[in-house]
Amino acid sequence: MDSPVLSWSTFFNACLRYRLTPDKFQTLVNAFQFKNSTPSGRQLIHVLLSEGKKSGLEDPRVPLFASELLRMRLCSAADVLISLLPPTSEDSVRNQALPEMEGILRPSIEASILQMMTLEVGEGLLKTHEVIRAVLKSLVAWMTRYPSSRALGYLIYATLNSPLAHNAISHPSMKGTKTSFGRCLSVLVAQLSQTDLQLATGLDFFQKQFDIRDDVPGHLELLEGVDLGALSFQESVMDNTPVNTRAGLYVYLNALLYGRPLFDDLLVIDYLNAKYKGDSATLMTDLILAAFDVLGNAMYRTESTESITLLRSFLVNKLPVFLNNYAAIIFEPVTVEVCISQALGRVDPAAFPSFSQMFDPLGTSSMLSDARQEFLFACALHQLIPEQSIEVLLGDVPMQSLPASGRYVKDDLVAQCSANPTKIEEFIGELEKMEGNAGEIAAALLEIIHTLCSNNDTMTLKGVCNTLSRRPKALDVVMLFTQSVTLLQPLCRILDNWQEHEDQGEYHPVYDEFGSILLFIVLVKHRFNLQPHDLGIDNPNSFVLKYIKSACMSRSPDHLTEHENKLLGGWIRGLFEAEAINNELMSMCSPKEFHLLVATLFDQSLKACQAKVLALDTLRGGFEYLLEPFLLPSLGAGLVWFAHHVWETTERSTNIEITIHALQSLLKPPSMSSDSSAMHAAVLSIVAKPLEDSLGYAQQQHPLRADIHPLLEILKPHAHKQRHEATFHSSLETWALTAGGGLLAALRHTIQSLLIWSSTTTASADMTPPQYTHRQLVETIRVLGAKAVLQLLLDETMAHFETGSSPELDVALDIIVTMISAPQHQFYLPSSSSTLGNSDQHQIPKRQLSLCDALNTEFSQAFDLSKNNLPRATMTVRLHRRVEALVGRASPEANGVVVADADVLMHGVVHNVDGMPTADIDDVLVEAEFLAGGGGAATFLGV
Repeated sequence: MDSPVLSWSTFFNACLRYRLTPDKFQTLVNAFQFKNSTPSGRQLIHVLLSEGKKSGLEDPRVPLFASELLRMRLCSAADVLISLLPPTSEDSVRNQALPEMEGILRPSIEASILQMMTLEVGEGLLKTHEVIRAVLKSLVAWMTRYPSSRALGYLIYATLNSPLAHNAISHPSMKGTKTSFGRCLSVLVAQLSQTDLQLATGLDFFQKQFDIRDDVPGHLELLEGVDLGALSFQESVMDNTPVNTRAGLYVYLNALLYGRPLFDDLLVIDYLNAKYKGDSATLMTDLILAAFDVLGNAMYRTESTESITLLRSFLVNKLPVFLNNYAAIIFEPVTVEVCISQALGRVDPAAFPSFSQMFDPLGTSSMLSDARQEFLFACALHQLIPEQSIEVLLGDVPMQSLPASGRYVKDDLVAQCSANPTKIEEFIGELEKMEGNAGEIAAALLEIIHTLCSNNDTMTLKGVCNTLSRRPKALDVVMLFTQSVTLLQPLCRILDNWQEHEDQGEYHPVYDEFGSILLFIVLVKHRFNLQPHDLGIDNPNSFVLKYIKSACMSRSPDHLTEHENKLLGGWIRGLFEAEAINNELMSMCSPKEFHLLVATLFDQSLKACQAKVLALDTLRGGFEYLLEPFLLPSLGAGLVWFAHHVWETTERSTNIEITIHALQSLLKPPSMSSDSSAMHAAVLSIVAKPLEDSLGYAQQQHPLRADIHPLLEILKPHAHKQRHEATFHSSLETWALTAGGGLLAALRHTIQSLLIWSSTTTASADMTPPQYTHRQLVETIRVLGAKAVLQLLLDETMAHFETGSSPELDVALDIIVTMISAPQHQFYLPSSSSTLGNSDQHQIPKRQLSLCDALNTEFSQAFDLSKNNLPRATMTVRLHRRVEALVGRASPEANGVVVADADVLMHGVVHNVDGMPTADIDDVLVEAEFLAGGGGAATFLGV
């Protein structure tokens, strides 16, 4: 890399890490180019893109910085488009889809920059014929690569709509380009006509006006798939203005929070902007009310205390921060205080009683009685309302106050923890508090974890992982503010790249630190039912990937290498003979090798005992040694192996005796230290469910044995510690036994109860919300398929369409559209899945069809259906149109909402741009120039 490019690469890296605002970035660029030569525009954009993707995540500041470079004329629009286009060698399949604003995936940098370019072109970026001609040539390459991209279609529309476009494209020098452009545009229009008829019609208009239709002989076959009759029918379907209902947002918020938290600020802002179309006051009122409804519903459904804690934390710690995005665009006479007052006035008083009602003998009592004031004090903490307004809004004298420490700031917390690492555990404990500060604590914690991983400070990292492993509620709160890949990717990488130093004196700490980090990763994976691609693993040979796949499976000694057989023998002698576990054995066997051998170690030990080579008491004593803290994390895989092994027992099995005794030594040891006890509980939360299932089967096979039930009692408190979409068997059985159709009938009853509630809440504002869990919809789709469920949803809307009841139909449409468009993590692959190398793409699982998929299929057949059932075909088009309007990725700025670009380390914490801390300009310039001059980062930081 030549010197100017290297200098600018270092400069862009510093700007991205310091999280500069666009105006400060512009100032720095002017200062930096004064002292450094500037490469070509294409090189500048290429370097910026490279730096923005170095972390494995796509930095959302890159499009903003690219926009500034365009405005400063350091690059042209064509430079941006050409640099942005991936090399041809990266295309494994022609006509691949551009990862853009569709579905519920976060848009890629490429799609975001195309969107930025569309806005810039609309504001007059293309000022000369030469510039337009260069852009048109670049767009030909894009259309060749991505012939169905909506983001690309909007950019082309903006380009052709510019004042100079007609003259530029008619220039004699453009003859060849015009032909290629027309050919590619015809294909794009044909593809878009199936997904965005309005955009396709607009582009077709320009084709006619500029005479750039494809006239190449033999090309018409590309358009044969376009059904003009279907297009005409879809365009003829009329629809009224959508109605926003209380039930709609209630369902949507349930979908985001019922399992692993899916509340992604940018996605939710896009969805709400599309739904409320600029009515920010109503949006804020409805969102607050929905948060209380969802929390009250959890209480009525007797959800677990962990679930209720998470929902309370969302109400108190997450929602006020999120509402700040809309506070600035609510204008007099409506204020944020008015919105909160209106929402609280409709909250269910039975679930959220006032203080006077609590102490009234005839009144109600509730475990959520503090929720109102907790929420109001959090709003005051984040300056949504003045503190003196709380008493008025509450209708009582508040019984608490603002936190004595005030509003936390992430950078201050990081500084405190850097100076005193013992503060980390203290702040993790505060994550469970209902004060409004959890977001900044979570942001600080993630930055600390990333820094510790970068510095390879595994000793401090062990403490952080152990503390979080002991506090599942705190872990749930962290997941409200981030994504799994952000939390786990650096931890996976540190294990994958783990190396012991040759001069390592004591190996107990090595095993201790490695095991604690591994246990935490496995605990998070288990708790949220994460797949390997959710961990952000970008190495197909990753140890963590291998551990997840095979650590719980034993191997025959014949299938072990000579080295592995030697290690296995060493561990057997160390556990069951007088040698014990010594430093020499651990120096020969890395923690990676040990954790992959544990299942085989258990298997061979039990076989030795069955063969009378090993005494039962010796076996138990050796296994108890594995309960030492530095070895205890190995039981995560080892006990899962036991769960598989127990399934092999039958009524005539003779090895059940040894198996049960071995499990007794591992599940209920005679004594444990407090540290070991906490770690043991974390391990049990991972293995309890598979062990409970297999031991329950063993109890059926051996009903006279009295020693199995005590083990089941030990596992029982740990057996349901997961937060994902899985449904309890009892609930599934209840739905399946519903009269009149089983699962579908149960879902129909749920939809009808939501309809009744939402249709009558205007008359009874405090009506208790119907009990609802999004698991019911997800489970019905999983069992019966999305197509069957979609037909039920269509049936419910048609029932009101046929009765001619417009208000009830509007309510039904809002609820059904929400159910179809609500994000569900089992129905899409997160953007982190793209981090897997091409050689390991098979690790990304195939997903089941979602309701959106089924609706798209139904929509494609609507014209044929209209010939036999016009009302149902019309309803299908209306549903599809509304779902497309909600899940299409609109720009957050489109409705006046300004969201600070999420930090690479923290996707979920949203700050006001004006109040967002940014680096001092001199600091960035000094660092960039120092590093570009050959100094290292460590030297610059003085270490």
